[in-house]
Parts: sequence; structure tokens; C-alpha cells
Amino acid sequence: MDRQERKCCPIARHGPRPDPHRAGVAFFRGERRDAERITQRLFGKRLTRRQYATLAGAPRAASLEVGTWRGQLYLELRGTPQRLFQAVLRVRRGEGGPVLIEDGFCFPHPSLQGKHVGRRVFHRQLCCARALGVVGVKTFAGRRADDRGYYHWPRFGFDGPLPAALRQRLPQELAAARNVLDLIEIRAGRRWWRRHGVALPVCFDLADESRSWRVFRRHLDAAPK
Repeated sequence: MDRQERKCCPIARHGPRPDPHRAGVAFFRGERRDAERITQRLFGKRLTRRQYATLAGAPRAASLEVGTWRGQLYLELRGTPQRLFQAVLRVRRGEGGPVLIEDGFCFPHPSLQGKHVGRRVFHRQLCCARALGVVGVKTFAGRRADDRGYYHWPRFGFDGPLPAALRQRLPQELAAARNVLDLIEIRAGRRWWRRHGVALPVCFDLADESRSWRVFRRHLDAAPK
């Protein structure tokens, strides 16, 4: 994380500093010119290879390829030859500025499970995105046997409206909840959501002192050091 990223991140001094970047960055063949043109339109400048890597949350030894997809910046992150981690991300123009879209972040290798790699990667990514003027990070929080995003993404500060059908099932003490963070921020709500929660689109608000930042900060406070 460079000086500008630390300055722009509301929690940049929280806990240990993120790992330094040694990710390899390359452009898809024939797409560099279009990718740099889209980057200029999104951010008002070209990005360095280090900035591309940090925006993707690239851990050390990762491999990042940069290109375009339907007029958007496209980032494909892969891990070491053993494919320890992988992700697909896009950046598009939103109403208030650039929006980063997580199309899937996966740490399939057993050696990374329980080591909080995702939290460190996401922390690094958030601070870079904010420094570059990104206004929000969007993803789809899934619920499948191999996808617990419906629970993990909200604990990182992602929020989204609860489906009307699910609100009707809320117990009386939680009936006032309208968004998923209304549940995640209280113990009884977390227990209920973990059992009954559903897949839904969610967003992390990168504005100063947003609810997303506050929830993520508390998550860092509670995490093992």
C-alpha cells in the first residue's frame, strides 16, 4: 500500500500493514490500448501496474491480466501455478464515479482456509479503490454448499435490501430490519441470518465514515491478530 492509499483509507493504520505486492501484471493480447483508454476515462489517468494489482487485491505471487469487456475494465486474477486463489473483477462507470464489481473471489486451496487471506486481500483492495476514486464495490453474495458469501460479505460491510418475502419471516425482535446490515450488526440478527439468510446483491459504500467502513472496522477489531 503506497502513501496515497494509506492517506485515503479510513482504516489504513488498523492492524498490521498489508503485504507488499509482487504480483505479475500483463495485458491480454491486443487489448492494452483499449484497456488504457477505458482506464483513463474511469480514473482520469493511466494506472501503474502496481495500482492495477492493488485494485484487484492481488496477493504476492499472483498473476493479473488486464483487458476489456463490453466497454468496462476487466481484471482476471489468478494465483500461483497451484491456483491457490483466483478472481474476476470489472470496473464500470456509475452515477457517482467508478464502481468495482466482484464477479467471484475464490480461495479453493485447503492451505489457505482459515488463514484470513480474504480479509487481508479485501482490506488492501478497498484502500486502493478509495484512493482511485471508486465509490462502491458490488458483488452477488451467494448461498450454496461451496459459497457462504451471503454471510461473509455482509460481515465485511456489504449491505443490501432484504427481500420482502424474507422480511415477513423475521421474528418480532428483528421486524424493523430492512437491510442485511440491520441484522449483521446485532448478535441475534447474525444468528438468524446465518440460519435463514438468502443470496442477494450487495454493495460496499466507500464514502467517508459509511456504515460499510464502520462494520468492516469492527470486523477487523474482532478478528484474530
